[in-house]
This record gives sequence, C-alpha cells and structure tokens, in this order.
Amino acid sequence: MNDQSWHQHVKNKNREDIIESAKELFFKDGFFLQVSVKDVCSLAGISRVTFYKHFSSMDDLIFEVQMTVMNEMVQYIESKDRTELTGRERLGLLLHAWIDYAQQYKRHMKFIIFFDLYYEADEFNDELRQRYESFIRQRKENHFLKSVIVRGMEDGSIREDADPNRTGMLIFTMMMGLLQRMSITQPHETDAFEDIAVSVVGMVMRSIEK
Repeated sequence: MNDQSWHQHVKNKNREDIIESAKELFFKDGFFLQVSVKDVCSLAGISRVTFYKHFSSMDDLIFEVQMTVMNEMVQYIESKDRTELTGRERLGLLLHAWIDYAQQYKRHMKFIIFFDLYYEADEFNDELRQRYESFIRQRKENHFLKSVIVRGMEDGSIREDADPNRTGMLIFTMMMGLLQRMSITQPHETDAFEDIAVSVVGMVMRSIEK
C-alpha cells in the first residue's frame, strides 16, 4: 500500500468510525439532538478537526446516519431474496424479512421515527435537503419492492393491472408505518403487533394475487 492509498484508507476509516460512533450514541440516548460533536469525537477517538474534515455539522452527520440506516435496512431485506421463486413468493419473503428486521433492530426503526420528526420540524440548509431528497428520489426510482412486483406480473403470479411504482410505494408506506409503531411498543404489546404485521402481509399478498 503506497502513501496515498494508506492516507485514503485512514480517511475512510475515520469517516466510518464517526458514523458508527454516532449510531451507537443516537441509538443509546434515544433522542439524538442531545448528542454533541464532542460526544462523537470522544467515542470515535478522533479530534474535532478530524470530525470537521468529514462533516460540516451535527446535522450533516445526522442525515448521513439516516441514509446509512435506510441502506442497511434495505440490504438486510434484499439479502433474504430468492430469485428462483415467483415474484409473488419473493414479495412475501421480503415482507416477512422486513418484519424480522424490525424485530431485531428496534432501535434503528426508532431512529427513523425521530429523524422524520426532526426533518419535518427543523430548517436545514439547501445542500442537506437536496442531498437527502436526491437519496429518497433514487430509492423510489429503484425501489426494492418494484422489481419483484414486475417479476410477478411477468410470471403471472401477480395481477397484470398492478402498477409497480404505485403498489410498491403503497406497500412501503404501510409497512414502514406499522413497523415503526411496532418498534415503540411496550413488551407486553409485542406479540400482538407481530400478529398484526403478519396479518397485514397476508392482506397485501391476497390483494395482488392474480
């Protein structure tokens, strides 16, 4: 590894350490606005100078963590896909994987709730908003449910009149709302919400079958 590659490796590692440290603090404290640059630097073992080489502000870091969490959620769900199945079967598999994710990573789901409230309630510079809106737009255009719905329409397992974009977004919105609510339930409510989530998946599957 030459000097340039080594410096780039260190730079990338510092950025990853900052993001992972921020995630740990955000998830532990619940409400991330209580976390400071100093807190993140202390946990990551870096200086404030290094922090500001990667992020212009805590807002910048919070947005980056949100996009990281969303990407990790999608990667987890997609990792459970089995391309040899029909589109309808794959859709069911992904939706159940989504429920599993929400059960295993409740703190991640809670963070998404807090971020949504924070995003709607505060004002940010145009650069941050544009970057996040671009991220969301790309996610919508390349929706992880869209491809399996299209596959199902092609193989005859999903109704031909289903609009892949609209159907995918409706399912996404419904599932996110339900699973976010499930992430903030009391322990004695968990089983009931899991049953509801499974029932919702069943309803979705029946609504799109040919």
